[in-house]
Amino acid sequence: MKGRFPGRVLIFATLLFRLPWQWLRRKPQPQSVQRILVLHQFLLGDALMATSLLAKLRERFPAADIVLACPPLQAGLYDSQPYGIRAMPWHPRDFASIRRLFALPRVDMVYLMGENRLSYLARAIGARWIVGFDGEMPHYKNWLVDERIPYSQEPEAWTDTAARLVDGPAPQPFDLAHWPLGEQRVPALPARYVVLHVGASSPTRYWPSEYWQSLAASLRERGLAVVWSGGPGEHHLIERVTPLPQDIVISGSLTLPQLRAVLAAAQACVCPDTGIAHLAKTAGVPLVMLFGPGSEELFGTSHFFSRYTCLGAGPALFPCRFQRSVHHRPVDWALRCFRPVGAQPGGCKQVQCMAAVRPEAVLQSILTAGNFT
Repeated sequence: MKGRFPGRVLIFATLLFRLPWQWLRRKPQPQSVQRILVLHQFLLGDALMATSLLAKLRERFPAADIVLACPPLQAGLYDSQPYGIRAMPWHPRDFASIRRLFALPRVDMVYLMGENRLSYLARAIGARWIVGFDGEMPHYKNWLVDERIPYSQEPEAWTDTAARLVDGPAPQPFDLAHWPLGEQRVPALPARYVVLHVGASSPTRYWPSEYWQSLAASLRERGLAVVWSGGPGEHHLIERVTPLPQDIVISGSLTLPQLRAVLAAAQACVCPDTGIAHLAKTAGVPLVMLFGPGSEELFGTSHFFSRYTCLGAGPALFPCRFQRSVHHRPVDWALRCFRPVGAQPGGCKQVQCMAAVRPEAVLQSILTAGNFT
């Protein structure tokens, strides 16, 4: 069955039975925790930034069975079981996948990466204790969260914030050994190449085509091959940059595990602030992120990914980047822009913040970050 209605009926019918016993719950002692569920429906970038949460859970609960319930398209990334985590694909519109969550042995702890609305599902499947971040709006989303962790009051990468859900010190920094690439079939690639990913989750993050062309020309002059990347449905962005015959185009043709393997073998990657940039972090490739409407402070370098190079390119401040919110929570220090592109009221008619990211500055960052020995 498809659609949200069947799943909601199951969840709320079950809650009618469970809620009267709500006051009897107690937080399990760490030594008694045997089963943990990490539950989310985040987009790719937010999910990968929360890898720090998976690492810390494994350090804190070394013997626990930890299941990551995530969107189906992301599940394949976890086939190599990073940190011993098992992925379970699910979607709110897929009733069969919700039934599979109900069929799990009762979990001791559920961790919500940032979507407290999923606490209703967590309680319905019988979670003994639910942990999430405080302050999601509107307030009813937080009602069933047993333990609410505040966001940092000081500027902090969201990757490092994600690990705050678990008690104890910060996890050890990420290493590729913690997340094996596995065997992947990828296209034949040159010995030395740079991946230029032109796609983004929002048109406000598109970099001008002429900038991509200028950057690609500079890389070719230095003897580096250019691999153009984009997501499904982003072929028009590739066409605008006019790849040369010697370039390689992998737009929308690879699975996420295959793309991660391509990134891992590259000398560098250039990408807007979007999901593939965070995939590049898990591949250990030197990365240059293009920041326009987004916040480098929130989504750029972090303590957790500090073993691998990540440089931001773009203005640290921009006049119209003034909205202060992270995952539907007010955060005073987080300056971002959520305006859509277009002539409608409140829309961004011309994305000047991305145009302010100059190709010569990006090239210099690549030469600083990249593996060109």
